[in-house]
Amino acid sequence: MRYVDNKGNFAPNNIVVDGMLVINPTAEQYEKVGYMPYIEPMLTEEELLNQAIENKVDEIKEYDKSPAVNSFKLNGMDAWINREDRIGTRRAIELDKVNGQTESDIWLNGFLLRVNCDLALQLLDAVGHYAYKAYNCTQAHIHAVRELKSIEDVQKYDYKVGYPEKLDLRTM
Repeated sequence: MRYVDNKGNFAPNNIVVDGMLVINPTAEQYEKVGYMPYIEPMLTEEELLNQAIENKVDEIKEYDKSPAVNSFKLNGMDAWINREDRIGTRRAIELDKVNGQTESDIWLNGFLLRVNCDLALQLLDAVGHYAYKAYNCTQAHIHAVRELKSIEDVQKYDYKVGYPEKLDLRTM
C-alpha cells in the first residue's frame, strides 16, 4: 500500500520516526508520522467507457495478428506470409522471370515450394488482397468501437465478424 501526506504527496521509502531513519516503513510507522493510506480515486463514467474502449481495441488488434485472421490454406496446409515477405518474394520471382526462369523456389513455413512464376505472383496477389480486406475490416471494427457510447455496448461488440473468407490456394 502507498501512503500520502495531507497535501497528497506520496510518502518516501525512508522516513524518520522518533529520530531514527526507517527504511521501508510499516503502515504503523507511516501513520505515526502523519501519512495516511492512498486510496485510488474512482473513475468517472467517461473514464470507464474510454478504458473499456481501449481494452476492446487491444483485443481487436490481437485478433488481427492471430491465425484466425492471418492464415490461409496452401495445398491443404495452414500458412501465412507477412507483408514484408510478400514484397521480397514478389521481387525475387520477378527477378527469376527477368532471368528467363519459369519457376521460382519459395520457402513457406519451413517448406520449399517450386512454383510456376506467374502462378506464384497470382497467389501473392490473392494473399495481398485478402490481407488488405482483413486490414480494412479490423480498422472498421476499431472505428465502430470508438463510436460506442456505453460500456455494455463495448463489452458485447463482436469484432470477429465481417472478415473475408479464408483463402484455399493450390500450387498444382
